[in-house]
Amino acid sequence: MKWLLCYICVWLCGSVMGNLNFTYDMVNSCREYTCQHGYLYETFFRADSEEYRREKSDESVVFEMHLAILGASNGHILLSTVAFPQASDPVYEIVIGGGGNKFTELRRNLRRNAKTSVKTHKILSPIEFKAFYIKITEDGVIEFGKEGDPLPVFTFMDVDPISINYFSFAAWSGVEIKFLYDCPIPGSKSKDTPNSQAVDPKLSNSDKLKRTLLSDKDPIIPPSPQVTVQLGVKVTSVAYDAFESKLTTGASIVMKWTDNSMAWNPSKFNNTDSLTFRLGQIWSPQFYVFNSDSIGLLDARNPELIRMVNSGEATYHMHVSINTWCFDYGSSLTRWPRDEYVCAIVIQPWEAHERITLKNVDVNNMKAFALTDVVIQNAWEISSTHFIVNVSSWNEMYPTDDNSTHQSDRFVLKVHLKRNATAYNIVFYTPLLVLVTFVLLSFWTEPVNLSRVWFYTSCVIVICLGLCYIDYMVPCHTIPSILVLYITVLGGILLAIFIQVALMTSLAQRVCRSSIMQNILTAQWFRSLFCLPHLRICQIYDTINESCSNQDDDDSGVVAPKNGNIEEMQADKVQSSEQKELAEAIDKLMFVVYSVAFAIMLALHF
Repeated sequence: MKWLLCYICVWLCGSVMGNLNFTYDMVNSCREYTCQHGYLYETFFRADSEEYRREKSDESVVFEMHLAILGASNGHILLSTVAFPQASDPVYEIVIGGGGNKFTELRRNLRRNAKTSVKTHKILSPIEFKAFYIKITEDGVIEFGKEGDPLPVFTFMDVDPISINYFSFAAWSGVEIKFLYDCPIPGSKSKDTPNSQAVDPKLSNSDKLKRTLLSDKDPIIPPSPQVTVQLGVKVTSVAYDAFESKLTTGASIVMKWTDNSMAWNPSKFNNTDSLTFRLGQIWSPQFYVFNSDSIGLLDARNPELIRMVNSGEATYHMHVSINTWCFDYGSSLTRWPRDEYVCAIVIQPWEAHERITLKNVDVNNMKAFALTDVVIQNAWEISSTHFIVNVSSWNEMYPTDDNSTHQSDRFVLKVHLKRNATAYNIVFYTPLLVLVTFVLLSFWTEPVNLSRVWFYTSCVIVICLGLCYIDYMVPCHTIPSILVLYITVLGGILLAIFIQVALMTSLAQRVCRSSIMQNILTAQWFRSLFCLPHLRICQIYDTINESCSNQDDDDSGVVAPKNGNIEEMQADKVQSSEQKELAEAIDKLMFVVYSVAFAIMLALHF
């Protein structure tokens, strides 16, 4: 029972003390350091001062640090014997809230060799400071815990402890951490706190030059009121979405400008004649696309460094992906899939207050990046041209209310696209040509036949299925000429079906027996025009192509019945012949009309 009461008392005390708030006075007693550049220990502070040796909560402690952290996750503390240690140097690295604020661990080397790890869910907070302490005893016991908690977060016994002379802080990529260090011991009446001094890093000649040039340099302010920027753009890849009329362009961009305030004398800096800077360290021109599908800067993929020579001339090379609208339709009828487009990309400076004069980059400067600017071959043949539009010309073409604000030139890139339609030609034109060929050959088969009707019906079904498939591929806001060809062939086949069925009806028989049709069918010009056989003449006849002479009957081997109805037999024979001759003439006429019509449409399409 006594142990239970003691446990409850310890738990209550821990709950009360664990809620230690970092007061305003405590914050004022600390020093502040902010990590914004990811997992990088940039600044080291001395930890072997007299203040650190004097301010201790226990005599057995050889190193003690009280600090507070404000951040979402991944607070890194490095304790080392030397400043700027290497990967092989022994250090103590404490990771607080690692893995998305889920664990805390102690490492014996930089980024490796974890000795202990503890699950600490939400140990850090992005909205309030969390207070911690670090204690290292003479025996090598390392404690890390929260201020006010009765038990540490972890404890580790190092049989070969190192002496702590320096410490540093770091965060993680995309995470900003604020550290408060040199804080007083909670509850201590002494107002004296350690005064850790930052250690100057060992700088190379280029680093010393950078520090000199960047001293009191604001990277937001341009080098002069009006800057001349040489701009060169090379198209490396394109992808065009005909459904949305959107063009995705991969481009390589080279920019050159001169900042006279950044020039230096190489002889004064050990003959250093060039430097490299990260984006944001110095001023660089920022551009965006005027006709983009979204408003935003031209963001580089894997941004490179800015290279500057001693004259102050800077060169920046980057790869970007640009999404723009491209409506290039003179009419609703297009030549898809053998389509061609001319799309314009307008690049202009992002900052409205900057006055930038654009010039074309020298061709030799673009060739210097030829190895990295490889053109990707795909379904489009690419060619491009570019030109620069000055301010006055642009304001005349696009008069807007903010023309008085934007006083910079525009860079216009015209991209010519032509689709490599070999695969499309095979898929779409082969079935069309086969269908047209078979339809034309059908006009030379036996007329007035039900099998031809079934053939035409099968062709209609095949075309309708193909049109249903094409509907998912062609742009919905245009009428491709290939679709017009298919619909024309479909209409021609439906017309052929209608004529064939009409010739097989009794109405066609009555029309053929009319006097007008009889005169046409027996006319010499009609039979010569459609290459019909010549009529055989009989002495007494009621229909064409029939002979009443007994000689013809004898020659043909057909003996007319003496007591039969000769007139009725002749009438049946005549009807069949008249329909077939009319159908044959119509077939030949349709063959000529269809051949000419299809040839003209294909010629216009190609």
